[in-house]
Amino acid sequence: MSYFIGIDIGGTFTDCVVLDSDGRIAAIAKSPTRRAKPDEGVINSVAAAARRMGIEPAALLGDCRFFVHGCTVATNAIVERKGVRTALVTTRGHEDAIFIGKASQKVAGRTEREMNHQSHLDKADPPIVAPRDVHGISERIDSRGDVVVELNEDDVSRAVEALRRDGIESVAISFLWSFQNGDHERRVRERVERELPGVYVCASHVLAPLIGEYERTATTVANAYVGPRLIGYLDRLGDRLAAGGYRYPLLLAHCMGGLTTMEEIRLRPLLTLDSGPVSGVLGARYFGAVYGEPDIICADMGGTTFDVALIEDGQYILDEEPVIDRYTCLIPKVAVESVGAGGGSIVWCDDNKLLRVGPHSAGAEPGPACYGSGGAAPTVTDVNLVLGYLSPEAFLGGEMRLDRAAAERAVQAVGAKLGLDCLQAAAGAFRIVNANMADLIRRSSIDRGRDARDFVLFAYGGAGALHIAYLARDLGVSKVYVPSFATVFSALGMLTGGIVHASERSSLAAFPMEPGRWRELGGMFQELEQNLGKLFEREGIEPDARRHARFAHVKYRLQPRALAVPVTADFAQADSQDRLLAAFQKQYAALYGENSGYGAASIEIVKCRVEASADMVLPRLAAAPAIGPRDASPAKKGERDIYLAELGARVPASIYDGERLAPGMTLGGPAVIERMGDTILLPGFAGGVVDGFGNIVIELQAVAK
Repeated sequence: MSYFIGIDIGGTFTDCVVLDSDGRIAAIAKSPTRRAKPDEGVINSVAAAARRMGIEPAALLGDCRFFVHGCTVATNAIVERKGVRTALVTTRGHEDAIFIGKASQKVAGRTEREMNHQSHLDKADPPIVAPRDVHGISERIDSRGDVVVELNEDDVSRAVEALRRDGIESVAISFLWSFQNGDHERRVRERVERELPGVYVCASHVLAPLIGEYERTATTVANAYVGPRLIGYLDRLGDRLAAGGYRYPLLLAHCMGGLTTMEEIRLRPLLTLDSGPVSGVLGARYFGAVYGEPDIICADMGGTTFDVALIEDGQYILDEEPVIDRYTCLIPKVAVESVGAGGGSIVWCDDNKLLRVGPHSAGAEPGPACYGSGGAAPTVTDVNLVLGYLSPEAFLGGEMRLDRAAAERAVQAVGAKLGLDCLQAAAGAFRIVNANMADLIRRSSIDRGRDARDFVLFAYGGAGALHIAYLARDLGVSKVYVPSFATVFSALGMLTGGIVHASERSSLAAFPMEPGRWRELGGMFQELEQNLGKLFEREGIEPDARRHARFAHVKYRLQPRALAVPVTADFAQADSQDRLLAAFQKQYAALYGENSGYGAASIEIVKCRVEASADMVLPRLAAAPAIGPRDASPAKKGERDIYLAELGARVPASIYDGERLAPGMTLGGPAVIERMGDTILLPGFAGGVVDGFGNIVIELQAVAK
């Protein structure tokens, strides 16, 4: 029997899913995340999964065909400023560009509440590269790629010597207009690699050959800042897995919605940003195709954040310029928006005597007060325990006992500041965190001109199923899917994807184009495909297994954002320009409304991208036949009083053992379903049915469209 392992490092727990070659989930497991030593959490979660299977970890790793990993190391390095000392080599006269940035950096990535007083806001502080570590080099290439000032080799020599003297661990190289001609960057990179072996080096013309001096530089600096930390961690993990019996290359989940190899991650470590939340989107897309649900709102509530993404017509949406701790970068990423609303989010009282939830989190260490690990601040998990939704004995399948008295003391301490008793404070915090999450979903859908009522909800993450019915009711969504292994759904989602690579380049051109310029664009697409083909060759992926998709990023002149328009026409065809223009105008009208475009402004291409993919040899998830409807009473294990917000009182609710639920069983609220890694709350206005995958399909009563 071969096994396939997916690992996702979250803010609180490291999740593990083991899939067998028949498509069955052989085991799931969770282990506390070790922020200082994340590989410990990974190894511990694999060992926990092996114990559940009744085998030794070495036997599991020895029979593992694919080990897929998504991690937060790069994200944490930037957010916590724990990357390595990084230097920037740039064009003389532009040394301060990374610090001056743009005015938008003051608000990039901030919430609406934080943006209320923009005059009080600062740019990213501390910066990820210090001013003393920026070195200007005399050189200049113009917008056409022509050399105006030759590279000054003496300047390069002085910069290299300064890098050596200062003990720099990583170097970012970003010259003006290098995406048009990368020769100067290439020569500096070769000098640094030759004279400073062991120093990590990345050049902007390789990493992000795109227009935008500030964004391209920020991307390159961020990539250099996290590179040694991430690569060092992955190398250590690879060694430990190999020592434990694993015999194949490590595969990494990445932010564009797929998997890649260490070869690409060594070049682009930033690709691992948000790889966990993005993998959950992959899983939702997989099940959406199974269910015939093309339009999905992905709702992932973990220990630290609540993450939201949209799937439209079976496709996720890419954010072309994501913000990473207020640095706008040019690494396309599946659009996932977040708010600090997780199981570990802290409940507190602000200076105006208002009850607040998040964005700060208790994390895994010390964790919620009810964990008994030294945490004193009340969290959403403590609130759910006080309200009766969680059982002290059934948390994590009974592997971890919760301290209800500690949770009550913590919640009561906050309530006392507001003149509320423990139950009132918990009920208020529950409503507030639900409102915060519902608002994020509204923004995510309305900002794209979409109505949440036209979507279904996929709820996953360890904490989401307790809140999702209330979110659905607030949003007017009538159907919710809660996966059987929602608590480790992102780790499972990694095992539904394939290898995905992308290559892109800026190319500014306005329509209509001369035939020669149009053919140049066609040649650029061919070159991008050839570059990806070389990567596939090194990965051993056969040509017949590869797929390519071309996209032209098109916009009306002077608009800030372009749309990614699929390019299907042959550039040699006479009507190929007209077909691309028609496709852009149709896509623009669908997003912004009919007749919203202004053709007189002229239309232009700003960049070209090729996405390449190859399916992995992974089994399809197996489903059992759903015989029903069936009575769920065999899975009932008792009753417990729970608080229902719509009634404002405690009422008895049926408690079900999720492990004993079978396909076809139906349940009505109020009820609580306790599973190994999560708990599902069914209020009185909701009912559920178990499908062939063991997923719970929740339908709400009297939801208006």
